Amino acid sequence: MNSVHSNHLQAGMSLVELMVAMVISLIGVIVIFQVYAVNEGVRRSTTQGSDTQTSGLQALLRLERDLRMAGFGINDFDLLGCTVTMYDKQAAPTAVPNFSLAPVQIISNAGAVPDVINIIYGDTSQTSASVQLGTDMATPTDTATLTYRFGFNKGDRFVIGQPGGVSPPTIPPPCTLAEVNGVPGTIDLQHDQAGYVNSVTGQSVQPRFNNPGGFPLAYKYLLGKVVNLGQAPVREQITVRVGDPDPSKNNKLYVQNFWADATDPASQPLAVAEQIVALKAEYGMDDKTNNGTIQRTVYKEDDNIVDNYVDSNSATAPNNLPLALVAGLPITQRQQGWQRVRSVRLAIVSRSLTPEKPIQGTTCDATPDFTDDANYQVRWARDPNTPSGKKIDVRTNTTNNLIDNWRCYKYQVRETVVPLRNVFWRQP
Repeated sequence: MNSVHSNHLQAGMSLVELMVAMVISLIGVIVIFQVYAVNEGVRRSTTQGSDTQTSGLQALLRLERDLRMAGFGINDFDLLGCTVTMYDKQAAPTAVPNFSLAPVQIISNAGAVPDVINIIYGDTSQTSASVQLGTDMATPTDTATLTYRFGFNKGDRFVIGQPGGVSPPTIPPPCTLAEVNGVPGTIDLQHDQAGYVNSVTGQSVQPRFNNPGGFPLAYKYLLGKVVNLGQAPVREQITVRVGDPDPSKNNKLYVQNFWADATDPASQPLAVAEQIVALKAEYGMDDKTNNGTIQRTVYKEDDNIVDNYVDSNSATAPNNLPLALVAGLPITQRQQGWQRVRSVRLAIVSRSLTPEKPIQGTTCDATPDFTDDANYQVRWARDPNTPSGKKIDVRTNTTNNLIDNWRCYKYQVRETVVPLRNVFWRQP
């Protein structure tokens, strides 16, 4: 009897009991993995949100810093906004395409192509005021004789130009950028092809910006003006690269200084922020035009208060104004337009590093479709005209340029307005 009872106690679990235990264990494992997956998704989204925010702020800070420097040293009324002809020995071709001597120049692009911002500022530490010519130049290759030469050193870059005529009306001639490679006498500036020893660095160098043929014209006494830009002025281009055949170059903010030496990495496009997929910018104009972007009681030109925002495609943007003289002034309407740019409104769009899993099905839904006007949130420039903001197109910002996966990512928009302080302080 005792033996039978002992065998019964040692019989163990039945098959049904084992199966029930396995089912319970499997349910527990499934729950654990489900909780882990949800937690991992939350952690990844939180981390990516922080990374996206950091990238956007880093890009915005870089843009703000450079825009606040825009226009330093080029604030002369007669020269600001003039058309610049330029020779650059390091460029190919050496005759650089003409550009405006403007603190900021925006290239507004349509669709998902990011805008481009060009910035110019000087580097002089002693004087930023223009200096008049003391005598007529006999020829375009003649030395520039100034009324005084304080602050000019060998190696400085300078811009020379002169206003147009009021009576009779004459269009201003082009300005020219050149390089000081000699300081003969007490008030002359040499700008030829001869090598020289830089007054600041002590290095022997060959002139880079001096055209063998000299200036485009012989500038005249008291009309001609010279602005010293210092040893290392900047002509910078800022944009975002998308759609490059090399995926590693996409979705980054790039900065390139066209006036940097060829041995300087800054002379080539340099990535300064990652996961940036769009850049938008507009001019803040002080020209009394009411286009619905700013609400004011009184719209008045030249009162240092922005009246409207326009992109570079607008008919009232400075780059689109005519080269005709302003009545009673020795400058063109285009020059006056550049002088009325008081600020830049801009937006940076940053993107999460890795794609988000769809909430349902297999179609990405981290960002609403571009055509969904009610829910699409990648917007900027909310103003009286567009209270919900202008949509920013990010549809081509894919990982490998082959798969239309832009909706798999989350986006953040960082927007600001940067006043151009050096234009506010310009010479009247």
